[in-house]
Amino acid sequence: MPFENIHAAEKFYKEYAHDIGFAVRVGQQRKDNDIVLWKRFMCSRQGFRDNKDNAVNAPPSEGKKKRNFAETRCGCDAYIYVKLDADNRYTIQSMVDEHNHGLVSPDKRHLLRSNRSVSERAKNTLFNCHKASMGTSQPYRLLHVSEGGFDNVGCTLRDLQNYYRDLRKKITNADAEMFVAQLERKKKINPDFFYDFAVDEQGRLVHVFWADAVSRKNYSHFCDVISFDSTYSTNQYNMIFAPFTGVNHHLQNIFIAGAFLANEKVESYEWLFKTFLVAMGGVAPRLIITDEAASIRAAIAKIFPDSVHRLCMWHIMEKFPEKVGGYSSVNDENSDFWPRLNACVWGSETGEEFESDWNSLMSEYGLDGNEWIQNRYRIREEWIPAYYMDVPLAGVLRTTSRSESANGFFSHFIHRKLSFVEFWLRFETALEWQRQEELKADNKSIHSAPQLKTSWPMEKQGSVLYTHEVFLSFQKEVVAARDHCWVQNITLSDEMKIVTIGDGRKKDRDIHVSMMPTCSCKLFLSRGIPCRHIILVLRGEKQVELPVDYFLQRWEKRCKRYWNTLDDKILESNDPAMRKKIANVRNKFEDLIRKANNSEEGMDFLLLGISNLEEPLDQMTSPNKQSKQDEYEAFIGCHIPNEVTVHPPTDICSKGRSKRIKKSKEVNACKKKRKVP
Repeated sequence: MPFENIHAAEKFYKEYAHDIGFAVRVGQQRKDNDIVLWKRFMCSRQGFRDNKDNAVNAPPSEGKKKRNFAETRCGCDAYIYVKLDADNRYTIQSMVDEHNHGLVSPDKRHLLRSNRSVSERAKNTLFNCHKASMGTSQPYRLLHVSEGGFDNVGCTLRDLQNYYRDLRKKITNADAEMFVAQLERKKKINPDFFYDFAVDEQGRLVHVFWADAVSRKNYSHFCDVISFDSTYSTNQYNMIFAPFTGVNHHLQNIFIAGAFLANEKVESYEWLFKTFLVAMGGVAPRLIITDEAASIRAAIAKIFPDSVHRLCMWHIMEKFPEKVGGYSSVNDENSDFWPRLNACVWGSETGEEFESDWNSLMSEYGLDGNEWIQNRYRIREEWIPAYYMDVPLAGVLRTTSRSESANGFFSHFIHRKLSFVEFWLRFETALEWQRQEELKADNKSIHSAPQLKTSWPMEKQGSVLYTHEVFLSFQKEVVAARDHCWVQNITLSDEMKIVTIGDGRKKDRDIHVSMMPTCSCKLFLSRGIPCRHIILVLRGEKQVELPVDYFLQRWEKRCKRYWNTLDDKILESNDPAMRKKIANVRNKFEDLIRKANNSEEGMDFLLLGISNLEEPLDQMTSPNKQSKQDEYEAFIGCHIPNEVTVHPPTDICSKGRSKRIKKSKEVNACKKKRKVP
């Protein structure tokens, strides 16, 4: 039987081997000017392994665990010998078809090594799933389901893992260089993309910062409240991932900027904050919330001297269960410690009120001698809301759910095994997802109207200006003003009119009436939304609508329409169009498969039609098979360089990402003893 080329001969023998039930191994060959003169293909169980590979008593290398290999060789003589003839075709010159071992049963033939390969579909599924922050096992499970069984996937989970392992090995030395190249590519696409980096004397990456045009534009609108969190770590370098997070007009967390730092020295944070200022046109955040690191505190005092700095309540409150877990009084199932602690921390409106409730609670539960709690009390003015009620919009980042949400968002694409390149692929996908959520909220707010609950023009006014998410909070105040508030007293003086409002809560509220009344509850100051008390007083003053000064621009539906010089339009003209065509082709093929699914004749017709497309398509495009490096570069989106000037960091120490801290209810659940009958 003649074959046009050596690959056809190899394909024939492998298909024959699959039908019979054995795997094929490539043997010796001879070449002349890159032309194969002859070649042997044999049963994978041919011959025996060298004695050194099977040494039983050989001690393992120090520090290395010796792998145990299953013996597969048994001296089988089955083979074919293929030779190039005078007609430049290959023919089988000799063959042994008898095996000295059992053959693989049909239900296991898909496991034969020579019949396994990572298909293009498997590669695309693997790459797409990794971009979506999934590991290798999840795409393999997806392939198992979509292909109709393991025998149709074409490879094992280990094959898929090895393929991705080769990618990681390929980029190991060039990882930092490629990461910087990705940032440079982004800047070439859009000049308003900003990045900067620093290397040490050995050329190792120690700092890198980036903020794209959308993030910089968002900061120009929402720079009033920023959260900076450096408690993450990522990849094998254990560098600190330090994102800046803001809050948009839909009350959603938004990514403002990101950085990797090699260490937590003051100098590192100073470099970062200086670079942040350059990226943001010299505008510092009005309020910045961080963790308790002393180096961050020192850097902020130097670089952001006019910014209000507060500590993140979420990080502190999450540590409480761990710090008081050994106190039986706290963990008693009948204890009211946690509700009282939350009421004290979140509900106190003045420093005096907090201090009284705190000292009473800690004394009652025997915690007043706890050193950690004493230190938290000592810095109370830096994290307890009662001490910064007068800071504009400080209440926006007050809820733990917001910090938890930001923590959850970043944790999807941050863990210690990722390289820079892998991080960037996952990060871009996650950022697109976050911005899609904002786009959906924009669409809903602009093109639909919320349901009104009163006939008051003020409520209608708010529904027109506010985004839906902010309007719901405003509407709650309007309804409360109508249903739960009343005038307790009116005090007149030469310069001021003070109206006291009751609302069924512990405290009455005093409103100082002027052109723009202010309330002692300070809701408008801390969250930017007029409170129920002000609304009621203005109605009493015969004002049908609220003064426009009560509607902060940052909460308006169209707040981003105001002038901004940054261009956040991505200039990649070909990629989106091509991605759209690929999606259309894929959907069309899926529709055709669905139509032919229940008909063998229809499926044969579809398969024939697709096969007939291959030759004309090869004529339009380059039919050359991609190398592994080509595949990896297509996935990554940049060239893998041979020469490296920016090296990955090594020997980096950081506090990194802390272990998960259990919430109080989880601690209490763990403390409950199982009842033994």
